[in-house]
Amino acid sequence: MEEYDVVIVGGGVAGLSTALSISRKAEATLLLVEKGTVGDPSKTSPFTFPDTVQRFQLSEAVLQKYTRFTYRSPTGVVASFKYEKPPFVTLDYQKACNLLLNQITKKGTVNVLEKTEALDIEATRTYLKLSLSNSASVLCHVLVDASGSSFFTSRKLGTKLPALYSHPYGEFLEECRIEEPEEMCIFSGNKYGNGGGWMYPIDRKTARFGFATVTRSTVYPRDIVERNYRDALRNFYPYNEMLADAKKKRSESGTIPIGPLMKFVQGRIVLVGDAAGQATSWYNEGVRPALESGEICGNAVAEACEDGKLHERTLAKYQHLWDATNKRSYSKGTRGASRTFLGRSQEDWNNSVRYQASLSREEMIAIIRYNRWPGSRSNLHSRCWRRLRNFVRGFG
Repeated sequence: MEEYDVVIVGGGVAGLSTALSISRKAEATLLLVEKGTVGDPSKTSPFTFPDTVQRFQLSEAVLQKYTRFTYRSPTGVVASFKYEKPPFVTLDYQKACNLLLNQITKKGTVNVLEKTEALDIEATRTYLKLSLSNSASVLCHVLVDASGSSFFTSRKLGTKLPALYSHPYGEFLEECRIEEPEEMCIFSGNKYGNGGGWMYPIDRKTARFGFATVTRSTVYPRDIVERNYRDALRNFYPYNEMLADAKKKRSESGTIPIGPLMKFVQGRIVLVGDAAGQATSWYNEGVRPALESGEICGNAVAEACEDGKLHERTLAKYQHLWDATNKRSYSKGTRGASRTFLGRSQEDWNNSVRYQASLSREEMIAIIRYNRWPGSRSNLHSRCWRRLRNFVRGFG
């Protein structure tokens, strides 16, 4: 029975980011277990920010940079923002994961088991014992659960799961007629799915397009979200014209938990990424939170490994650091998620778009990235100054 310092369950962005941080900070033996293949190509299209791409050395995975952001209701209400420098990019998820894996393997301290599922976990005084689908078992001091919405350890431990889940479905399309290939579009409303949607052009002939439905269940019939998507493809102007003759390259789907778990550290088990509910509960952005949370998690695990103090009290530093950075914005977003996704009428969505159309470009980015609305203390001064400036200019 092989022994490792750390076993990571899940070969997505969160698991890889955690492994990368550990490998950089500690001389620890790592095992990465992935039930499919590293960088599942069926994952829905991720958008993120250029500084995140640069920080984690993922520039080769960028498919498009966007200088325009548009927030659009299916009824025709629009908020659009033009930027001099691209504030958003979209990534090839599989390539991003492989770039992270390449950085890890250069350290030579990680073994990767693909097409191998974690089946069970047992705790002893000294080790955690993980049973695998290849009939083997491994021992480790720390287990990192980056298993996504399958919630491997949470289900085993009976931990309370998030209350809401986004079920997206989209397609990678070719032979499109894209008018603005540098315009990233996010859709509001409940006409084609109460979780909104997206349009990420890659170039003038290629794009990713999709919609999501938010429910209280971890599972939802794919045929319903796919039917909503087809309805939008036929009727949602102007995208129905741009995509009228498009051909499907592949479909993209998944399940995104909305709202973080109460605890990310349970004994010598730590949770990260979707397994911890760390996608933003306001825009369901997953890549940046997974990368950043994985880095925080990996640094805490590496420090515990180096100090030889692999127990909950030292690993809890991960939770403390994550809370200090994220707890306020996530708490606000999670509290309002049920009203936002399950309680809003289409007119409520339209009014939200109209309000956001009145904001500055910087305020819109602050909302998407940090759930920081203009009424919050951090933005209030700049907003008042801008209104005063515009008032003075009105007399010029």
